[in-house]
Amino acid sequence: MSKKQNTDYKGYQEIIDYFKLIKNQMPKGISVLVEGKRLYFQFKTKNKSRSKYTTGENYTILGLNRCLEKAILIDRQLKNYESEIEFWSWYDETIKGINKNATNDLITVAHAINKVESWFFSQNDRRGLERTKETDYKSYYRTYDIYFQKLPIKERVTYDTLYNTLIQYESDREQRKYQDCLIAYLKLCEVNQLTTIYNKLNRLKLNTNKKKKVSIKHESQSISIEEFLKLRELVLSINNHQTEKNRIFWMWIYSVQLIYGLRIAEVTAIKNLTIDYIPANDPQENSQDKTIFQALNNSNNKENIIYIGNFTLWGNKKVKTGGRIAMPLIPPTYPDIIEKLNIKDIPEFIINNYETYSKRSKANLENWSTKFLGYKVSQTHILRKLGNANGIQAGISDTIRCKSLGHSETVNAKYYQNFSGQTTIDLYTNAKRQPIPFETALRLLDDLPENLTKEEIVKLIYQIYQFNN
Repeated sequence: MSKKQNTDYKGYQEIIDYFKLIKNQMPKGISVLVEGKRLYFQFKTKNKSRSKYTTGENYTILGLNRCLEKAILIDRQLKNYESEIEFWSWYDETIKGINKNATNDLITVAHAINKVESWFFSQNDRRGLERTKETDYKSYYRTYDIYFQKLPIKERVTYDTLYNTLIQYESDREQRKYQDCLIAYLKLCEVNQLTTIYNKLNRLKLNTNKKKKVSIKHESQSISIEEFLKLRELVLSINNHQTEKNRIFWMWIYSVQLIYGLRIAEVTAIKNLTIDYIPANDPQENSQDKTIFQALNNSNNKENIIYIGNFTLWGNKKVKTGGRIAMPLIPPTYPDIIEKLNIKDIPEFIINNYETYSKRSKANLENWSTKFLGYKVSQTHILRKLGNANGIQAGISDTIRCKSLGHSETVNAKYYQNFSGQTTIDLYTNAKRQPIPFETALRLLDDLPENLTKEEIVKLIYQIYQFNN
């Protein structure tokens, strides 16, 4: 009896020693542990913190050997995978040795939604901050929950359950809601590791190997700088003292859009309107930049550079490309445009929320343009395009201009250069006035006397800049 007990003891000690040996050979970042008679891995992925996962192996010498082999495979996979769902699909099939087609078939919609919500609020936002603000909850609702609420929460998650809800947007297949709903359901499958359903749904996202394009048609609208100046003058000359403050405010908003080529929301995110601004001192910006941006209304500020923050002044609307520095885009035909539009006279903001601001910005522009110009302009983006055209006329390079505008050169070429007829004429006219090459200008001097008269100097300047006499 004692001999048998002694043999058992040695056997158990042997596996303990072997466990220590294997543990020391595991790849960095991956560890193995034992619970009862089963072995488990511990590691973290790109989007998940360090956690415990089954190895599919028993606590035996053979099981430990297989764990070391599997750990090496996991280490390689962690360095190369592109998505979480891809990794966990591989893990289940290769490491756990199970068929994913038969898993997760009992999960309810309600449970799956809870996991997505937990995942969303465990992730930091793009600035690395925790998602705790009211805006984060609104973001979750717009991106996911608005579509999750259409699902039967007590039923199991199946392809048919998701597809039957998605199909409600079939008539709008090329519209935004169809794509957004599909993205939300794909995320639900990814977070819950529903690989089979994910793969089937993902086929609906693509057609001929490319994403469906949103086919929303917008009415073509345009305005030239002369027309805007006319509109501004007529709006501000309305003889109504009660609406004066409102008219001054909105024409200043539109003027800033034009000067800097801003999106309508970005005008309300300018940080240095009336005070000097340092991004590093603003916790909302999460910036290390200690540059001092002079107040725009400072008469000594000749550069008129503005800093656009991450959020509008109301704090509940995130700017598309926040944390950006923008420069004025001054057309050569109106070098005094900042003074002409009273850009430095900052008005009192008369709107108390972004939704109202956005609606009124379009409505006022439409009403005033229809009344005073005889045609409708309701797209505030038209002023952003006009700012882009002004920058081109000023000779500002595509790279610098696009950096100031907050978009790529590709986007600029595709969407921001379909100008109105008059603006195009202005561009063509200005193009003729670009200076001739320096070497060519020097050759002109050969035909001139040594002592130039004022008239001869003027003529030379006209030739260099290609003006008609």
